[in-house]
Amino acid sequence: MFPKVVSISTDWCTYSGDLNNTWGKGRGAYAKVEDNIIRVNDRLVQDRTNSNFKCQLYPDVPRIVEDILKNGAKLAIVSRNKYKNMTDRVFYYFMAKDKDGKDRRLIELVSYDEVYDKHKTEHFRAIHGYNGEPYMDMLHFDKMKQSTRVEMMLGQYDLNLVERYKLGAHKNIPRGARHLASKLIGYSGMDLDTIELLEKGGRRQDRKEAARWGYAMYVADDPRVAKYFSDWIKKTAFGPQAKTIVCRIYARDGDIWDNMNKIWVPDNRHDLKTHVDKDEITVADSDLKRDKQVGSWGVSRPYVLFCRHPNMGKRDGLQFPIPEPQRFNELAIYGQTQESLIVIERMTDEELNEAIRNKENIQYEHKIPEWNITVPEETKADFRKFRENPTLH
Repeated sequence: MFPKVVSISTDWCTYSGDLNNTWGKGRGAYAKVEDNIIRVNDRLVQDRTNSNFKCQLYPDVPRIVEDILKNGAKLAIVSRNKYKNMTDRVFYYFMAKDKDGKDRRLIELVSYDEVYDKHKTEHFRAIHGYNGEPYMDMLHFDKMKQSTRVEMMLGQYDLNLVERYKLGAHKNIPRGARHLASKLIGYSGMDLDTIELLEKGGRRQDRKEAARWGYAMYVADDPRVAKYFSDWIKKTAFGPQAKTIVCRIYARDGDIWDNMNKIWVPDNRHDLKTHVDKDEITVADSDLKRDKQVGSWGVSRPYVLFCRHPNMGKRDGLQFPIPEPQRFNELAIYGQTQESLIVIERMTDEELNEAIRNKENIQYEHKIPEWNITVPEETKADFRKFRENPTLH
């Protein structure tokens, strides 16, 4: 399913260069800084008073813009640049093709021009307010780490995501629907608001729950663990009045799940963990640091993350169902994958109790070869330290 709104950022995303108040300072400069921007060609502008200041449209942008429009999506500019008039002038000079392949000024192809220095969540709320465009149907191109919260809370950002939408194996499958080749990948206890959002094809948004590997859906291989956390979040995040339910978690297409990028991270890498109660820049930095380390292990985004979690013991009046000191498995599924691949199915109390009685357990540590999970040497050492014996081959 192609997004309904695709937004692009400005400096170093759509074009190289910075638009700021250093432009228009040379001899003979005009009073309005934007009047000092001159066109060199359809993809290059510069400062008329200082040719060292220039912006060049990235070569793939016209093709991407044409593709966005051909697929019926609206184009938006979303940027925290303080100089909207300069940005608009640059987009006036840059050329791209419309949905019919005709050359047009790029600014003429823009439906939403949201350039102002506020948090980008405000930009997307504004776009949502104009025509009620669903957040889950917005896609954002950005290169700023500060947009990590935007990715989690409202939309997405990744310079290749439009291509993924076009080529995605699920583009003809309604969101929330299970594919015939779906695969059970775990269980998760969640609050009702999150469940309803995920059933509509959205992603987890709350910042109330602990999330040590960043904003994600956290999944267990053991229904006992999912039941424990369903009860625990009432104690720690949402209050006793909250409605929580354990859900089965499926990948809509098992083959795609088996072949997508996966990493098993050692629990002792505390430097890669996220404290979601920190400020947004700190959260974004931790995400980038984790992505960089995972990349050094040979796994690129989008990926899902596995880890062994320390035993919870007895806390907040609840006894963890697995005897101490045994660790348990957790799976973190990030927003892009939640929206494109994951389907949830609510369990009744009877179904949950039956799954527990039958000792249903997917046992992630024995799915490593089948699911093509990358296990770095650090993780293997972590397994050995705790005398755990995963199936590695």
